[in-house]
Amino acid sequence: MEKFVDMKTRFSGVHDLMKFRVTEILLISTEYDAYVLEEDGQLAEQIYHQFNDLSIPFIPRIHWVANSEEAFEELKMRTIHLIITMSRISDMSSFEVETTIHEAYPTIPIVMLSYDRLTPEMIAKIRGISCINRVFHWSGDNKVLLAIIKYIEDQQNVEADSRLGVQAILLVDDSPVYYSQILPIIYTEILTQTRCLLLHAMNVSHGLLRVRLRPKILLAETYEEAMEIIRTYRYNLLGVISDVRFPKDGALNPSSGFELAQSVGEMITNFPFLLQSEELENAEKAKSLNLHFLNKNSPNLLHDLRTYILENYGFGSFVFKYPDGRVIAEASDITNLERIIRDLPDESLYYHASNYHFSRWFRARAEVEVADKLRFVDPKEFGSISDMRNYILKVLNDYFLKYQSGLILDFEGLSKKDMENAFIKLGTGSLGGKARGIAFMNSMIAKSRLADKYEDIKVKVPRSFVIGSDVFERFIEENNLYSFIACCPKEEEIAQKFTESFLPATAQVNLRLLTQYIKCPLAVRSSSILEDSRVLPFAGIYHTYVVPNSHEDPEVRFKQLSDAVKLVYASVFYAAPVQYAKNADIRIQEEKMAVLIQELVGERYGDLYYPAISGVAQSYNFYPYNPMKPEEGTVSLALGLGKAIVEGERVYRFSPAHPKLNPLISSPDEYLKKSQNAFYAVNLKASADITLRADEDYIYEKLPISQANKDQSLEYIGSTYSAENDCIFDTVYQPGPKLVTFAPILKYNRLPLTQIINDLLSLGMKSFGANVEIEFAVNIPKDKSKPKEFNFLQIRPMVIGREALQVNLDEPRESWCFSQRTIGNRFFQSIHDIIFVNPETFQLQDSVQIASEIGELNNLLFKEGRRCILIGFGRMGTSDRWLGIPLSWEQMSQALIIVEVDRKDLRPEPSLGSHFFHNLTATNMGYFHIQYDNEDQGKVDWDWLLNQPVLQQTKYVKLVRRDEAFEAKIDGRSFKGIIYK
Repeated sequence: MEKFVDMKTRFSGVHDLMKFRVTEILLISTEYDAYVLEEDGQLAEQIYHQFNDLSIPFIPRIHWVANSEEAFEELKMRTIHLIITMSRISDMSSFEVETTIHEAYPTIPIVMLSYDRLTPEMIAKIRGISCINRVFHWSGDNKVLLAIIKYIEDQQNVEADSRLGVQAILLVDDSPVYYSQILPIIYTEILTQTRCLLLHAMNVSHGLLRVRLRPKILLAETYEEAMEIIRTYRYNLLGVISDVRFPKDGALNPSSGFELAQSVGEMITNFPFLLQSEELENAEKAKSLNLHFLNKNSPNLLHDLRTYILENYGFGSFVFKYPDGRVIAEASDITNLERIIRDLPDESLYYHASNYHFSRWFRARAEVEVADKLRFVDPKEFGSISDMRNYILKVLNDYFLKYQSGLILDFEGLSKKDMENAFIKLGTGSLGGKARGIAFMNSMIAKSRLADKYEDIKVKVPRSFVIGSDVFERFIEENNLYSFIACCPKEEEIAQKFTESFLPATAQVNLRLLTQYIKCPLAVRSSSILEDSRVLPFAGIYHTYVVPNSHEDPEVRFKQLSDAVKLVYASVFYAAPVQYAKNADIRIQEEKMAVLIQELVGERYGDLYYPAISGVAQSYNFYPYNPMKPEEGTVSLALGLGKAIVEGERVYRFSPAHPKLNPLISSPDEYLKKSQNAFYAVNLKASADITLRADEDYIYEKLPISQANKDQSLEYIGSTYSAENDCIFDTVYQPGPKLVTFAPILKYNRLPLTQIINDLLSLGMKSFGANVEIEFAVNIPKDKSKPKEFNFLQIRPMVIGREALQVNLDEPRESWCFSQRTIGNRFFQSIHDIIFVNPETFQLQDSVQIASEIGELNNLLFKEGRRCILIGFGRMGTSDRWLGIPLSWEQMSQALIIVEVDRKDLRPEPSLGSHFFHNLTATNMGYFHIQYDNEDQGKVDWDWLLNQPVLQQTKYVKLVRRDEAFEAKIDGRSFKGIIYK
């Protein structure tokens, strides 16, 4: 039997544990990446919660630098414990920065974060570079940063701490993408476990000991590396979680996991060993060897892994069972454990003792002394089950004589004063991409002193409340929704199930307080960890709900708000995000949803509520015309709520570098026909007691421009058409139909709108190190004494110029589609299918039916896992059926190339500010725009296309399939694209 160290000695030796701590981190990245990882409060807050309430008196600090020169200056100034470099590894020809730093400071571990899905060749290259400790994959969840910090600490401390009985879990996997997902899950469970243990500590020293005795996580990427760890720490291992296929003897071995399990089984009896694989044939082999197995492709993988950890490593409650698996009772703490053991049936006590379950449970709780004593409880060595029971009870009684039962944590609600802040977080976890961007820009606006830079208009972020992503995870867990989702229910069923479920209690308290203090309408928006990120934008894929928040009954207001939150949660599992994620090779189960609740920007006009101006600005213009330049950007403006812009309806578009330049419209009469003819508002009276449902559009009211004229909200944005003179007057104080031209602002500078937009775009580009897109709304109060407000709503990076390859279009080959108005920079060589709207039967009035038929054929390709070229007329993805085909994302999810074709009677400008357009560019799809009657700029050879073999067709749409792949090329430098015959 191993030596039992006296508890008093253990307590006094607490400071000998975890001697290496990461307190100073050097981050080499763009300024925005630095903000994502620290300044948005996520990493700092997570570390604060994870460390502060674990009685650790320090919090790691991040020092950001932009390049190697600044890095060396920082290294000279202070002691750094960890260096994190964040970049797109595929863009790097070498690792000069890391190598140079490592040569000068060889003892500092260097970890690399990558946005890229790494190829085996790239991983092999990184392994060959000794200066890089590990490479991790950044998917938007900042918990990976906490995992990196703890992993480096564990790696540095395990040798010394294992001598004092500290346990470890070994993860064996050679995929950075996968272990970057799994490590945060394991650490979250361990830190959750540790936090619970603190509630039962005898005193401060005991609590601190439990913190520092928490299990360590070790990582191996090869068989040899794993075996070295197992041989060294065999007496300290709680378990091994291993892939099946990983390198052995210098080559990828499809059976490494089984060979590792066999070797471990020969060394350690009754040892938890979990195999994971994407190859289902390994499941039967694992079963035959009595090994636990998880399918990496399972939609419930992360949930199943968490369950396995809880059940096999002694985390969570101790579940007493009969040998056949029937549950007898559960013990959440030591008091209940002791009570149950006294009356436990003999066969259950023998089962748990002989399988080392008691020892494992205590070892996971950092109670190493008790674990050591119970580890060697061999039932055969006791004269009877009664003697064994008495021994176990004596060990427990001696050690936990002064053990205290658990405490209840008090919840402190938000105060009224708190509600006055611009940005408030409710719950723990990630802010998500959308809220993170808002918080970042809120801090940047303050730092750059933009808020009060302009006279008579305030630049601000509307009051924002974020429900952290951990609330989403608790909501799913507490309502047992994983199993429900696994059955693939319809969207209406998902919405109903989620709204019938209950939010965690603390979230309910927060939302009740919020509806008490906030009296204006609220926009409840998704803010997932992937949304608006540099990984993938998910722009407009999830739902947004407007809550009127105007009912006199607070219970009605609370129910509307809580239902909106739950419906945002539900939208994670709808068809559009699931297909969108699958096409991007992302597991939707990786997604974690925060919820952003914002004051809806606007003014009340009777029962209507809407802002004077909504806008989307982009720092890069895909379709400039003389004298515009692409890098000067573009802005889309609309009267009323921004739904008109993001859904691709008629809005006003201009260049912020040339605000007085008129649109390319030939006559005032044409301007009248093509300008914004309706706007969106919320009717507070009609919607006061509305019951929220999955369809998010019901809350909006679409109104004619004449209504805004009645409301007198056109003063700053309107003009008047004079039929008598066939001209447009830049004022609303003339008789005649009103137009939305924004002339008073853009031509006569009644508001410094263009200057503010340029300032924010410049600030965003500098901070992100990339082109950006921002959303905003301008409120012009009816009360002239109140300042006007430019409300910053959202920012996201644009994916421009990411492709480094040069595309040659000079080959003399025959094509069937050509355009000089394209987006993208890519070769397409594996598309065999084309979905196209039949030009011979197309009727604009049937555009809704056409969208449905495209969706039907798209779903066929989705089931087959095939991608396609999609060709249609007018705008694709618009919500205005008279501008094109109103496709939702799931109806066109399989398209790799979109071709929008103008007709004589249908020539809308591309909807650059729409969510559809942003997702198209960000997912690296190809886009062709074919102008009407301008073959020098683009064409489609309809005769050739109509003669291709048709696989399936509907009334208006055809699906063409060819054995030989279509080849397409787009040159992002010249905006030219070709699809070859």
